[in-house]
Amino acid sequence: MLILDAPGFAAGFVQAPLASAHLLSLIGLGLLAGCTVARTSIMTLAAFALGLSAGLGAIASGVGETPANDVLFAAAGVCGAIAALGWAVPTWLAVPAALFIGCAVGLDSPPDAISLREAVMTLIGTGCGAVAAVALMTGAVALIRRAGWAIAVRVAGSWLAAIAMLVLALRWRG
Repeated sequence: MLILDAPGFAAGFVQAPLASAHLLSLIGLGLLAGCTVARTSIMTLAAFALGLSAGLGAIASGVGETPANDVLFAAAGVCGAIAALGWAVPTWLAVPAALFIGCAVGLDSPPDAISLREAVMTLIGTGCGAVAAVALMTGAVALIRRAGWAIAVRVAGSWLAAIAMLVLALRWRG
């Protein structure tokens, strides 16, 4: 219970849903993983957790600033476009995408803490919160598809792709 009492853990846990690039990429990955079979969804979640751990480990070891924020918007756009097209996502595409997005989320999550203990707790909280968010989104998408509302997943994917591409266009305008 010591971990859950730390303010750094709570701040890290809610960091992923509150950062726009993180939120969009986690929704995109959830759409992608939710459109697969259950075995692939589990492998996708495990790959995301592994990539996230690697990215958070790199941040903890002092990696400097990275373009991970733009990478997350681009990944969200690609995941959204795949979901909008209604393609069945094979394992060979979903697992590397999850690994890539997990690493980018980790690299884009520097802790905003003064003490080393609080920074570590923030990174642990970020990892737990992001994995929980992807798991919830994947489960929600799978339930929606089983209920026969696959069109809702395609609409959400198209909106996600549009939002991500608009953000990138505004960032990269000359």
